[in-house]
Amino acid sequence: MPTPNHHRRVVITGAGILCGLGKDAPECWSAMRKGRSAIRPITSVDVTGLRFQCGAEIDGFQPEQHFEPSKCDLMDRFTQYALVAARQAVLEAGWELPLSEPNRVAIVTGTAQGGQITQDRAFRDLYANGRSRPHPFTIPVAMSNAGASHISSEFGITGPCFTVSTACASATHAIGHAFWLVRSGAVRAAVTGGSEAPFSNGLLRAWESMRVISPDTCRPFSKDRRGMVLGEGAAALVLEELDEAQARGAAILGEIVGFGMSADAGHITQPSSEGPAAAMSTAQERLPMIRQR
Repeated sequence: MPTPNHHRRVVITGAGILCGLGKDAPECWSAMRKGRSAIRPITSVDVTGLRFQCGAEIDGFQPEQHFEPSKCDLMDRFTQYALVAARQAVLEAGWELPLSEPNRVAIVTGTAQGGQITQDRAFRDLYANGRSRPHPFTIPVAMSNAGASHISSEFGITGPCFTVSTACASATHAIGHAFWLVRSGAVRAAVTGGSEAPFSNGLLRAWESMRVISPDTCRPFSKDRRGMVLGEGAAALVLEELDEAQARGAAILGEIVGFGMSADAGHITQPSSEGPAAAMSTAQERLPMIRQR
């Protein structure tokens, strides 16, 4: 194990994304520059009777275009999205496969809900359709770490592989942990990011009961805002130590210079400002050192 070194520089060499704005990073960036919204009427689930009927769905995603038919049933939508985004990120990073040191690469993913579509289907089979037991692969398909596990299998990565589930901060926390692993020298690279597929009947009705979803659109900084809007998709990054990335001639997309985490020990759904402020302060601790370079 390499000696911990908190001065290693960590850079981004690959990025992948799949969401309501587009099927990859260039398409999403183009849509963002044009100010296009991904919020539209939900079509994948019957939303009759719900007080909100809009969400940021991925348009026209066909699993069979990305996976063999036999594998589609072994992956919840959130896992499919995670793997597609990871493929894009690894491709852009220019990794030579198979990896020479797969045990020195980490996978850290984030998801708040995991395989809710699969769970919803299993519960419907049990309680509505009268079946005595759900599909035997329900657990491995629905488990929150399924995305990380399939990324591991796809690329033969055998280093640290785990999933963070901390509600809306899941993907950010995953990226932060991957950053720490690379910066410390525990691994030389990492695939990290997050994925969600929340459009299942049961989960949508659970969100409705909280009465926090906007019936029309999302306008977080407006005085007439009416709530949040759910979206689906995934994003992935490839993180590497700067010297190694430069040595192999990789394009540097960006650098992560700090990360902070905190808990405000307050209300379960109403965070105070002290928590985010503490996290941001921690993330900025290394900025003076960066400016001196």
